[in-house]
Amino acid sequence: MSALLLLVSALASEPALAGVEQGEEYICKNGAQERRIQVIYPQGAPLPCEVHYTKGGNSKVLWRAQNEAGYCEAQARAFAAKQETMFFPCEKSQ
Repeated sequence: MSALLLLVSALASEPALAGVEQGEEYICKNGAQERRIQVIYPQGAPLPCEVHYTKGGNSKVLWRAQNEAGYCEAQARAFAAKQETMFFPCEKSQ
């Protein structure tokens, strides 16, 4: 049972799988509130890619691309700009 818990714990950590790489990341803050926008490359290459959004401790994938290079990066930049209009100034950390 403990081996199963270790496996589940390892899979839940970021990035957990070999080959997973992180691209651009934006951290947007308003007071103590933080929102994070991350471009993730699940296979360690520019495609496929995903845009992850974390708000209030909850994370979800907003966009994915299989064939269009630069799509995730453009979506992440546009979403960070949208956050700024909602009083969450963003800083690019990578």
